[in-house]
Amino acid sequence: MQRQPQLVAIATAVIVALALVLISLATAGTRRLTSAPGRGILSVQMPQPTITSPQLPLDVDVPAGFQGNPIAFFDDFSWRSFIALVWPVEDGQRGVPDTARQLAGPGPRVFETLKATWEIFHADGSAPSPWSEYEKQTYNPCADQLKFGQLSLASFSKFSHIGQAFFGSLTGPIASQNGRYVLYLTGMNKAEFDLIDGRKWYIRANLPASVTFPNGSVSVKSAWIEMDGIANPDRYYRRKAFVLDLQQQRCEEKEVGLVGLHIVQKTPSRPQWIWSSFEHVDNCPPASPGASGSFAFHNGIAAQAMPKSSPFQLDPPVAPPVTPFNIVRVNPIHPSTTQTNSLYRSELAKVNSVWKNYQLVMTQWPTPPAGTPPQGPVPADQDGQPDHTFPGTGGATAFANTTLETFEQEHVDTGCMACHDDTRVQTDFVWTLQDHAFEPNIPALLFRPSFLKLQNRLKKTHELNVPKKIAPSLLKAKP
Repeated sequence: MQRQPQLVAIATAVIVALALVLISLATAGTRRLTSAPGRGILSVQMPQPTITSPQLPLDVDVPAGFQGNPIAFFDDFSWRSFIALVWPVEDGQRGVPDTARQLAGPGPRVFETLKATWEIFHADGSAPSPWSEYEKQTYNPCADQLKFGQLSLASFSKFSHIGQAFFGSLTGPIASQNGRYVLYLTGMNKAEFDLIDGRKWYIRANLPASVTFPNGSVSVKSAWIEMDGIANPDRYYRRKAFVLDLQQQRCEEKEVGLVGLHIVQKTPSRPQWIWSSFEHVDNCPPASPGASGSFAFHNGIAAQAMPKSSPFQLDPPVAPPVTPFNIVRVNPIHPSTTQTNSLYRSELAKVNSVWKNYQLVMTQWPTPPAGTPPQGPVPADQDGQPDHTFPGTGGATAFANTTLETFEQEHVDTGCMACHDDTRVQTDFVWTLQDHAFEPNIPALLFRPSFLKLQNRLKKTHELNVPKKIAPSLLKAKP
């Protein structure tokens, strides 16, 4: 009978200890517990949001011994990259953040000063200007010499800046609720540009059989809308840009707002690059946390469903305004990503930054071979097919951006890495070289070899009716 009080005391102590653990996990998520085979319970420091660093992370940092789905670490990598790229740029220094300024400061952003594709790839095959310079009027689609920090959302083909990319080709444009087409711009950082420029890869005949970009290479593709008539304009990152008037065939300076941002980075542990995609929270339904309820790409009438493909022709495009169609998010954002978004957006709200109105849609990354830890590294010769990437063919979460891959949301075989895998060997996942090197394949709207590869993959998947699945541990985030 004397042992009963001792047992009660021990049980009470255990309950108190467990309660303290639960409280610790519930407050700010500073530490999480996960099982590690052969090690019992391993305490792991989870990533914490930071919005004060203007430097791009060199690689994803998954702690040694961590088991399960490392999505929180990859999503943190994506957000840190986003913060660095939307940081105010140092005056006169392309792609260099101004470390003396804060994120909420005014001025052009780092990603806006990267070397645009129209600057690198000239219609006559001539060499681009040095990194620090902007192209002369001859090579500017707006026929005007840009000053530092100015933006040109135009193209020589008259439609390359409005067509959506699809397996090395272009498909029809999309329009915001004001009837204006979404405008796209692709830029490369200095590491990527220097290799193209130094080896004259802007000329197709100079491309080797296999291209390899250095670690630290970054490509950014942004999506913009004209702000006339857009609800709640103060919720968007806005700026002036030169926009090509398709009817008048001349450029006008207009106010535009950012609605989508792809970030692709090559890192030492992920030679297949890490793929991060951001959107404005007011893009489309279903409503994300913090959305205003007025969407840039949906009129609020649920009965008007999104079409399977763009009803707008691309070549030649119809001059806007056009009658917009509704866009929706087909697959939900991963719950872990939603949690990371909440942490970062909360920090951004504290400094009243407009970037609080943006969210990470997904991070896609190559997964290590079976039997190896989730922190990698991944072999350089591994492909970027869905069964070798997260979220994999068994995933049911978002793997596409509604403004950049509107009609590629239903099947992961049309996602970022699967699309770019078709040029993995030739140009190291970079379609821009395939598309734009002189003489360019654009405005060809369909690259048949790539399209046939996609058709074969989809056919095989549907015929088997047994989609390949990644490890169950990668389908669900573990705390």
